[in-house]
Amino acid sequence: QAPLGSHPRPPWGTVEEAAMSAGAESELKGHGAAEGQEAKSSGSPMSDEFRRNFTIYATFHTAGFMLMVVNKLEQTFARSLVECDVPLDASALFTGSSLCGNRLLVIDQGQKLSSSGQGMECFFKVLAMVFLAVLADVSGRKPVLVIGLLCTGASALSFLVATSSPTWIAFRLFALGQGLQGAFPVELLAGITVNDMSNEPTSDPVVVQQVSGLINLLTVILLEIVGVCLNSSTSTDFRATWVLVALMNGLIAFAAVKFCRETKPEFKDVDRTQKGVLAGAKDEVLEYVHLLRTNTILRLNLIMFACFATSFTASSIDFSFYIAFHEVSQYEAVKHFSFKLIVAILLFGAVDGVCQKHGSKKGFAMVMYTMFGGSTLLVPLYLWSPWIFMFHQYFQMVFSGMQPFTNAIDTRWFDQRLTAKFLSMKSIVQYIVGIAVNPAYGALFNAHATGYFGRMAPYGLQYAATCVQVCLLMGPLWRIPGGLPDVLDRIDKERIDKAAAAAGSETKAESEKKQD
Repeated sequence: QAPLGSHPRPPWGTVEEAAMSAGAESELKGHGAAEGQEAKSSGSPMSDEFRRNFTIYATFHTAGFMLMVVNKLEQTFARSLVECDVPLDASALFTGSSLCGNRLLVIDQGQKLSSSGQGMECFFKVLAMVFLAVLADVSGRKPVLVIGLLCTGASALSFLVATSSPTWIAFRLFALGQGLQGAFPVELLAGITVNDMSNEPTSDPVVVQQVSGLINLLTVILLEIVGVCLNSSTSTDFRATWVLVALMNGLIAFAAVKFCRETKPEFKDVDRTQKGVLAGAKDEVLEYVHLLRTNTILRLNLIMFACFATSFTASSIDFSFYIAFHEVSQYEAVKHFSFKLIVAILLFGAVDGVCQKHGSKKGFAMVMYTMFGGSTLLVPLYLWSPWIFMFHQYFQMVFSGMQPFTNAIDTRWFDQRLTAKFLSMKSIVQYIVGIAVNPAYGALFNAHATGYFGRMAPYGLQYAATCVQVCLLMGPLWRIPGGLPDVLDRIDKERIDKAAAAAGSETKAESEKKQD
C-alpha cells in the first residue's frame, strides 16, 4: 500500500500475472463475444483496440480505481474512528477525529489501526493470489471478477457500519474491511485478462499493452486528484463515501455479468478443470517450494525483494510522522505531499537516461548508490527540519523510473516459464512480508515519543532492510555466475541490436525511395 501522496502501484496490467497464461490460444466465448471479433478498422490501432474491448477496459480500470480510492482514504478514515475523553479544541490543528481532542493519540492510534489493517489485507492477498489464480483457470475470469467486486463492496459496508459502532467494534470492522479488500487481487486478474486479449488471433499484443498503459496513466492521475480532494476535507463523516463506493462496486459487478465477455482460453495442453481449485493451489505451492530449494539465483532475488518490501513499507508511516513531529495539520500535509506524482512523472525517464548514457552496469550502480547515499544522509535528519523531510520525499521521485528498469531486469533472469513463476513468487513474497512488517511499523511508531530514537525507530528498521538489500544486490547477486552484470549486459546488447535494426530499416527505406 502506498502512503498518501505517493505514486501507488497501479492495480492492473502487471507483468507477472500476464505471463501466467503465456502461449495459450484464446477462443472467444461467453456473453458479448462479438465484441472481441475482428472489426473493420476505422481509426488508429489503439482506438480500434479500445472500442473492441471497451467493456473489459472500462470494468477493470473502474474496479481498480474504486479499490485505490478506498486505499487512499484508509489512513484518514482510521484516524476518524479514534475516540477519547479529551474534548475537542477548535483552535488545535485538525488531525481527523471529531471524537478525540488529544491530537497525538489520534495520530498514534490511527496509524496503528491502519498498519494492522494493512497486515490483514496482505494476509488475504496471499490467499487470494494462491487460490484465485487457479479458480480463474477453472471457473473463468468473470466469476473471479464478480467475487472480487462484491468483496470490495462488502468492505465499504463494513466501514459504513464502523462509523456508527463503539470503538472496540469499529476497530475490528475496519480490519475486516481491509481484509476484504485484499480478497480482490485486481492486479492479478487484470494481468491475466490482458494476456488473454493479447493472445487472441485478432489482437496486437503491443497495442493491447499500449492501451492498458495509457488508461493506467490517466487513471493514476485522476486517482491522485480525487485523493487530494477527499483527504483535504476537514469532514470526519465518511458515511456518504462508503455508500457510494458500495453502490459503485455493485453496479460494476452487474455490468461485468451483463456486458463483459469471458476471455479464458481453451487450454489445449492440459485440462485445468480436472483437479479442482484446492489441488491446483497445492501443486502451485509445491512448485514454488521446489524452486526455492533448487535455484540459488531465484532464492537470492526473493530474499533481496523481501528486504526491499520491508524498506518500502516504511513509507506508510511518512504522513503520520510528518503531522505528528512537525506539527502540521492534515490539510497542510496533504498539500505538501500532493505534488509528488507530478514530479515523478516529469522525472520518469531519469534512471533510464543514466543507464543509457553510462551503460546499464555502471548506470545501475550509480543509481543504487545515489539512492542509498541519499537515505543515509537525509533520513537521520528527518526530525531536524520539515524541509529536510519533504526534500527527501521529493528527492526519491528522481528515481521514479527505477521500477520499470528493475522489471526489465526481472524478466531476463530466467526463461519465459520460470520468469512467470518467479514474478508470481515476488508478488506473494511482497504480501507475506506485509503481513508481519505493516503491524511492526505500526507498533514501532509512537506519536507520544519524546526522544530521538523513540521517534525514529520505524526508520531504523527501514534502514537495516535497505542495507541488507544493497549488500545482496552488489554482493552475491553481482558476483554469482549468470548474475546481475550478465543480465545488465544482456539489456545493453538488446538495445544495441534494436538500434542497429532500426537504423538498417531506415537505410533500406531511404535506398528504396532513391531508387523510385
